Amino acid sequence: MTLEEEIRELICVMVKNHPKSAYYREPVIGFASASDPLYDQLDELIGNPQIHPKDMLDGAQTVLVLFLPYSEVIYKDIKGECKTSSVWSDAYMHTNELLDHIMRQVQNLLEMKGYHSVTEPPTENFDHVSKTARWGHKSNAVIAGIGTFGLNHLLITKRGCLGRMNSLVTDAYITPTRRTDHQYCLFHQNGKCKACIMNCPSGAISPDGTIDKKRCAAYLEGKNIHDWQQGCPQCSLGPCALKGF
Repeated sequence: MTLEEEIRELICVMVKNHPKSAYYREPVIGFASASDPLYDQLDELIGNPQIHPKDMLDGAQTVLVLFLPYSEVIYKDIKGECKTSSVWSDAYMHTNELLDHIMRQVQNLLEMKGYHSVTEPPTENFDHVSKTARWGHKSNAVIAGIGTFGLNHLLITKRGCLGRMNSLVTDAYITPTRRTDHQYCLFHQNGKCKACIMNCPSGAISPDGTIDKKRCAAYLEGKNIHDWQQGCPQCSLGPCALKGF
Protein backbone atom coordinates (compact mmCIF):
# COMPACT_ATOMS: atom_id res chain seq x y z
CA MET A 1 0.00 0.00 0.00
CA THR A 2 1.40 3.41 -0.97
CA LEU A 3 1.59 6.32 1.45
CA GLU A 4 -1.24 8.03 -0.40
CA GLU A 5 -3.41 4.94 -0.06
CA GLU A 6 -2.61 4.66 3.65
CA ILE A 7 -3.58 8.29 4.23
CA ARG A 8 -6.82 7.92 2.29
CA GLU A 9 -7.74 4.74 4.15
CA LEU A 10 -6.94 6.29 7.55
CA ILE A 11 -9.16 9.30 6.85
CA CYS A 12 -12.07 7.28 5.49
CA VAL A 13 -12.02 4.87 8.43
CA MET A 14 -11.95 7.73 10.95
CA VAL A 15 -14.95 9.40 9.31
CA LYS A 16 -16.88 6.12 9.04
CA ASN A 17 -16.26 5.24 12.71
CA HIS A 18 -17.02 8.70 14.09
CA PRO A 19 -20.03 8.84 16.48
CA LYS A 20 -21.58 11.50 14.24
CA SER A 21 -20.84 9.64 11.00
CA ALA A 22 -24.42 10.25 9.81
CA TYR A 23 -23.42 13.88 9.33
CA TYR A 24 -20.92 13.03 6.60
CA ARG A 25 -20.47 11.59 3.14
CA GLU A 26 -17.32 10.16 1.57
CA PRO A 27 -14.36 12.55 2.06
CA VAL A 28 -12.82 14.37 -0.90
CA ILE A 29 -9.02 14.22 -0.64
CA GLY A 30 -6.41 15.85 -2.84
CA PHE A 31 -2.68 16.50 -2.96
CA ALA A 32 -0.86 19.56 -4.30
CA SER A 33 2.81 20.00 -5.02
CA ALA A 34 4.39 22.48 -2.60
CA SER A 35 6.25 23.79 -5.67
CA ASP A 36 3.10 24.42 -7.69
CA PRO A 37 3.50 27.79 -9.51
CA LEU A 38 0.05 28.86 -8.32
CA TYR A 39 1.43 29.32 -4.80
CA ASP A 40 3.65 32.11 -6.14
CA GLN A 41 0.59 33.89 -7.53
CA LEU A 42 -1.69 33.74 -4.48
CA ASP A 43 -0.72 37.13 -3.04
CA GLU A 44 -1.92 38.82 -6.22
CA LEU A 45 -4.91 36.55 -6.83
CA ILE A 46 -6.25 36.85 -3.28
CA GLY A 47 -5.18 40.41 -2.57
CA ASN A 48 -3.35 39.87 0.70
CA PRO A 49 -0.06 38.15 1.60
CA GLN A 50 -0.21 34.35 1.73
CA ILE A 51 2.15 31.90 3.39
CA HIS A 52 3.95 29.63 0.93
CA PRO A 53 4.01 25.91 1.85
CA LYS A 54 7.82 26.04 1.91
CA ASP A 55 7.61 28.82 4.51
CA MET A 56 5.35 26.59 6.58
CA LEU A 57 7.82 23.69 6.55
CA ASP A 58 11.45 23.35 5.47
CA GLY A 59 11.70 20.87 2.64
CA ALA A 60 7.93 20.90 1.99
CA GLN A 61 6.94 18.61 -0.85
CA THR A 62 3.19 18.09 -0.62
CA VAL A 63 0.04 19.82 0.61
CA LEU A 64 -2.74 17.44 1.65
CA VAL A 65 -6.28 18.83 1.51
CA LEU A 66 -9.35 17.20 3.01
CA PHE A 67 -12.93 18.30 2.29
CA LEU A 68 -15.53 16.60 4.48
CA PRO A 69 -18.94 16.93 2.77
CA TYR A 70 -22.04 17.03 4.91
CA SER A 71 -24.85 14.54 4.32
CA GLU A 72 -28.52 15.09 3.53
CA VAL A 73 -29.16 14.86 7.28
CA ILE A 74 -27.62 18.31 7.63
CA TYR A 75 -28.96 19.65 4.34
CA LYS A 76 -32.59 18.76 5.03
CA ASP A 77 -32.47 20.29 8.51
CA ILE A 78 -31.22 23.69 7.35
CA LYS A 79 -32.73 24.00 3.85
CA GLY A 80 -34.92 27.04 3.56
CA GLU A 81 -34.17 28.37 7.04
CA CYS A 82 -32.85 31.89 7.60
CA LYS A 83 -31.49 31.03 11.00
CA THR A 84 -28.91 28.59 12.26
CA SER A 85 -30.20 25.24 13.43
CA SER A 86 -28.95 23.25 16.40
CA VAL A 87 -28.08 20.39 14.04
CA TRP A 88 -25.94 22.69 11.87
CA SER A 89 -24.18 24.09 14.93
CA ASP A 90 -23.61 20.64 16.38
CA ALA A 91 -22.11 19.50 13.07
CA TYR A 92 -19.96 22.64 12.86
CA MET A 93 -18.36 22.03 16.26
CA HIS A 94 -17.98 18.25 15.90
CA THR A 95 -16.54 18.57 12.40
CA ASN A 96 -13.88 21.07 13.50
CA GLU A 97 -12.87 18.64 16.23
CA LEU A 98 -12.88 15.71 13.81
CA LEU A 99 -10.76 17.55 11.24
CA ASP A 100 -8.23 18.44 13.94
CA HIS A 101 -8.15 14.82 15.12
CA ILE A 102 -7.76 13.45 11.59
CA MET A 103 -4.82 15.72 10.85
CA ARG A 104 -3.11 14.75 14.11
CA GLN A 105 -3.46 11.08 13.17
CA VAL A 106 -2.11 11.74 9.67
CA GLN A 107 0.82 13.54 11.29
CA ASN A 108 1.42 10.51 13.52
CA LEU A 109 1.41 8.24 10.46
CA LEU A 110 3.87 10.49 8.65
CA GLU A 111 6.13 10.72 11.70
CA MET A 112 6.21 6.92 11.98
CA LYS A 113 7.54 6.84 8.43
CA GLY A 114 10.18 9.48 9.12
CA TYR A 115 8.43 12.50 7.63
CA HIS A 116 7.64 15.92 9.07
CA SER A 117 4.40 17.87 8.76
CA VAL A 118 2.57 20.99 9.95
CA THR A 119 -1.08 21.94 9.88
CA GLU A 120 -3.41 24.82 10.70
CA PRO A 121 -6.77 24.70 12.52
CA PRO A 122 -9.82 24.25 10.27
CA THR A 123 -11.30 27.48 11.64
CA GLU A 124 -10.37 30.69 13.48
CA ASN A 125 -7.08 30.90 11.56
CA PHE A 126 -7.80 34.35 10.13
CA ASP A 127 -7.28 37.96 11.14
CA HIS A 128 -10.44 39.09 12.92
CA VAL A 129 -10.07 42.70 11.81
CA SER A 130 -9.43 42.26 8.09
CA LYS A 131 -11.33 38.92 7.95
CA THR A 132 -8.52 37.47 5.82
CA ALA A 133 -6.31 34.42 6.31
CA ARG A 134 -2.67 33.97 5.36
CA TRP A 135 -3.13 30.21 4.91
CA GLY A 136 -6.26 29.47 2.92
CA HIS A 137 -7.63 25.94 3.04
CA LYS A 138 -9.89 26.74 0.06
CA SER A 139 -7.00 27.98 -2.05
CA ASN A 140 -5.05 24.83 -1.22
CA ALA A 141 -8.05 22.76 -2.25
CA VAL A 142 -8.25 24.44 -5.66
CA ILE A 143 -4.53 23.95 -6.22
CA ALA A 144 -4.90 20.31 -5.13
CA GLY A 145 -7.54 19.82 -7.81
CA ILE A 146 -10.52 18.85 -5.66
CA GLY A 147 -12.76 21.78 -6.51
CA THR A 148 -13.23 25.32 -7.78
CA PHE A 149 -14.42 28.58 -6.26
CA GLY A 150 -18.10 29.39 -6.65
CA LEU A 151 -19.86 32.76 -6.77
CA ASN A 152 -20.45 32.19 -3.04
CA HIS A 153 -16.64 32.18 -2.53
CA LEU A 154 -16.91 28.63 -1.20
CA LEU A 155 -15.07 25.63 -2.54
CA ILE A 156 -17.36 23.56 -4.75
CA THR A 157 -16.27 19.95 -5.17
CA LYS A 158 -17.82 17.03 -7.02
CA ARG A 159 -19.73 16.43 -3.75
CA GLY A 160 -20.84 20.03 -3.43
CA CYS A 161 -19.86 22.90 -1.16
CA LEU A 162 -21.78 21.99 2.01
CA GLY A 163 -19.02 20.83 4.35
CA ARG A 164 -15.76 21.81 6.00
CA MET A 165 -12.08 21.31 5.23
CA ASN A 166 -8.52 21.32 6.50
CA SER A 167 -5.03 21.02 5.03
CA LEU A 168 -1.57 19.84 5.97
CA VAL A 169 1.98 20.38 4.64
CA THR A 170 4.53 17.53 4.64
CA ASP A 171 8.01 16.83 3.34
CA ALA A 172 6.78 13.47 2.03
CA TYR A 173 6.34 13.42 -1.73
CA ILE A 174 2.91 12.32 -2.95
CA THR A 175 1.89 12.58 -6.59
CA PRO A 176 -0.26 15.71 -7.05
CA THR A 177 -3.93 15.33 -7.90
CA ARG A 178 -4.59 16.35 -11.49
CA ARG A 179 -6.42 19.66 -11.81
CA THR A 180 -9.28 20.04 -14.24
CA ASP A 181 -10.37 23.07 -16.23
CA HIS A 182 -13.98 22.20 -15.39
CA GLN A 183 -15.91 24.78 -13.34
CA TYR A 184 -18.28 23.30 -10.73
CA CYS A 185 -20.26 26.54 -10.16
CA LEU A 186 -23.36 26.99 -12.34
CA PHE A 187 -23.03 30.77 -12.30
CA HIS A 188 -19.47 30.57 -13.59
CA GLN A 189 -20.63 28.08 -16.22
CA ASN A 190 -23.54 30.02 -17.68
CA GLY A 191 -24.31 33.03 -15.46
CA LYS A 192 -27.81 31.79 -14.65
CA CYS A 193 -27.61 30.57 -11.03
CA LYS A 194 -27.56 33.21 -8.29
CA ALA A 195 -29.03 31.11 -5.49
CA CYS A 196 -26.30 32.08 -3.02
CA ILE A 197 -26.99 35.79 -3.60
CA MET A 198 -30.70 35.31 -2.99
CA ASN A 199 -30.12 33.08 0.05
CA CYS A 200 -27.61 35.32 1.83
CA PRO A 201 -29.45 37.08 4.69
CA SER A 202 -26.79 39.78 4.99
CA GLY A 203 -26.58 40.78 1.32
CA ALA A 204 -22.82 40.22 1.37
CA ILE A 205 -22.52 38.42 -2.01
CA SER A 206 -22.53 40.45 -5.23
CA PRO A 207 -23.04 39.23 -8.82
CA ASP A 208 -19.76 40.89 -9.81
CA GLY A 209 -17.97 38.11 -7.92
CA THR A 210 -17.08 40.09 -4.79
CA ILE A 211 -18.08 39.40 -1.22
CA ASP A 212 -18.25 41.83 1.68
CA LYS A 213 -16.60 39.75 4.41
CA LYS A 214 -17.14 42.38 7.08
CA ARG A 215 -20.84 42.58 6.31
CA CYS A 216 -21.07 38.81 6.54
CA ALA A 217 -19.13 38.82 9.83
CA ALA A 218 -21.29 41.59 11.28
CA TYR A 219 -24.39 39.49 10.58
CA LEU A 220 -22.84 36.43 12.22
CA GLU A 221 -21.59 38.32 15.25
CA GLY A 222 -24.97 39.92 15.80
CA LYS A 223 -26.81 36.65 15.38
CA ASN A 224 -24.71 33.97 17.08
CA ILE A 225 -25.28 34.46 20.79
CA HIS A 226 -25.39 30.84 21.90
CA ASP A 227 -23.07 27.87 21.41
CA TRP A 228 -25.70 26.17 19.29
CA GLN A 229 -25.80 29.12 16.87
CA GLN A 230 -22.60 28.67 14.87
CA GLY A 231 -22.04 30.14 11.47
CA CYS A 232 -24.57 30.62 8.68
CA PRO A 233 -25.08 27.96 5.99
CA GLN A 234 -27.31 29.93 3.64
CA CYS A 235 -24.71 30.64 0.94
CA SER A 236 -24.03 26.90 0.66
CA LEU A 237 -27.66 25.82 0.14
CA GLY A 238 -28.07 26.37 -3.58
CA PRO A 239 -28.02 23.63 -6.25
CA CYS A 240 -24.32 23.12 -5.50
CA ALA A 241 -24.92 22.15 -1.87
CA LEU A 242 -24.52 18.41 -2.39
CA LYS A 243 -22.93 18.20 -5.85
CA GLY A 244 -20.81 20.12 -8.30
CA PHE A 245 -21.94 20.65 -11.87
